[in-house]
Parts: sequence; C-alpha cells; structure tokens
Amino acid sequence: MRVLVIAAHPDDESAFAGGLIAKYAAEGHEVHVLWTTRGEGGEMGDPPLTTRDKLGAVREAEARAAAAALGVHGVHFLPFTDPVVGPEEALFPIDAPLELFSQTIAAVMAELRPDVVLTHGSGGEYGHPQHVFTHQAVFAALTRLQPWRPAEVLTWGGAYADPEQERFMNKNDPADIVLDVTPWLAQKIAAFNAHQTQHVLFFRHNQGKTIDQIPGRTESFHRWPEFASAPTS
Repeated sequence: MRVLVIAAHPDDESAFAGGLIAKYAAEGHEVHVLWTTRGEGGEMGDPPLTTRDKLGAVREAEARAAAAALGVHGVHFLPFTDPVVGPEEALFPIDAPLELFSQTIAAVMAELRPDVVLTHGSGGEYGHPQHVFTHQAVFAALTRLQPWRPAEVLTWGGAYADPEQERFMNKNDPADIVLDVTPWLAQKIAAFNAHQTQHVLFFRHNQGKTIDQIPGRTESFHRWPEFASAPTS
C-alpha cells in the first residue's frame, strides 16, 4: 500500500500524524510525505540556529531527518514559500491562487497514485490559514483527478470527547479513528527532536515539558468516504 501525507510545513506531519506514519511504515507500507512549503516563515531557534534566508534549507534537512525517523520512503516539496509569522504570532496562507496550488498537489498525487491520502483537517487544527488552505487544495486536487480516487482519504485532528490535545481538534471533523500511538512513540519523539529550529515554538506552547513529553500519545482521524473509492468498515 502507498500512503501520501500532505503537510503545510515541516513538523506538521510529526505533530499531527507521526504515530500513524510510523505505524504505516512499520507495517511495510510505502509512505511518502509532501510538504507544500519548507517552513521559511517559521521559528529559527532560540538562540537562532540559522538565518532567515537559510531557514528553508535548514527546515528541509530537519524534515528529511524527521521522515527518516518515522520510516518514510519518499520526501517531496512544492516550490511555494511560507510567509513569515507576523506580530503576536499572526499567521498567513501562502501567496498563491488555489487553482495553482491544487494543480501542483494534483501533479504529485497523479504521479504517486496513493492508496491513502492523509492531510490537514477542515479547521486547520488551531485555525492556521495555511493548514486550511492546504486542506482545501488537497480536496480540490482530488476532485481534479476524478474519476481516479484513492482507497482512503483521512484528515488528522478528528474531534472526539475529552481529547488529549483540545487545541488541535477540527470541530467539524468527527473522529472515525482514535489511535493510541504509544507503540510508535519513540519514532514520534525522534521526529520531534529532528525539528530543532521549532523547539522554541514547541516549548512556548508546552511550558514545563521536555521534548519527549510534548508529542501526543493519541492521534485521531476523520474519514472522507465521498472522496475515496473503497467502502470503509
């Protein structure tokens, strides 16, 4: 089985689905990750580990290391630039038309023909505009490629009662899968460790925790059967 994970920035794959990715890989499935940006607008570390003009290259290297920790087979990047975070952590989508963005995603999807597509939820988890834009573009790409469809389409952050990480829930995407990722936690922690420039952000939102305490032990996913070819059980 071939799996395609589509993430807005390096670290999204680890934070929201690192356990499931590691599970797929451990089961022998061919997992690919497509990042729509290299995270050029994100954190640079504290103290800085690089400069703004080199951050994209550094975060690409971090993404590749995280992918290796999770057992990913193939890594792919789109040629879009992540906007710099504004004052008071203001967030923005990339500066590109949805048609172009979805067309570029569709080209990768058409080449790989994945059995499973996994991406951001409809609410962008905590409302990140680029997460929402990536979600919209992925589903536009799936529509563009019809009548072909993957067997399964999943989005992370499916909402369920008493979640481990309330902030990451997409309230309009009820969870169809709630997965205890403890068996793959070591790989998920290793992936978090790989995103060194973003540790300052991780710690900012998880005060008092160490890096091995931050990754969620539970991941949840919503199924989108209307975009899939196989019935779900």
